[in-house]
Amino acid sequence: MADDDVHRLTLRARSLAELRAFLDGTAVDLGCRPVVRREGDEFVVDVYAPMRQIDQVRSARSASAVTVTVVENASEVGRARQAEVGSGNRFAQRQAPRGLGIKE
Repeated sequence: MADDDVHRLTLRARSLAELRAFLDGTAVDLGCRPVVRREGDEFVVDVYAPMRQIDQVRSARSASAVTVTVVENASEVGRARQAEVGSGNRFAQRQAPRGLGIKE
């Protein structure tokens, strides 16, 4: 299961053209609404991909123009958040509303 985990990555490039050239032909997930932000004199975007795909992207593309940083294991974070959620049905015991409002 850990081999299929999706990781969140940060890609940094000096120019938008370098970032676009790096992303052309890759199958990384840019999310629902990809946003390229400017940090200092670099363009930065967050992408999601499994580790085996990250290794392929690093070897297939010119890594000198773009810096690839693994931020976190997004699948592991998701599993941790799911563990915080209760397993019971919070709507199972319906009680009459209480308080000063109108009871309908």
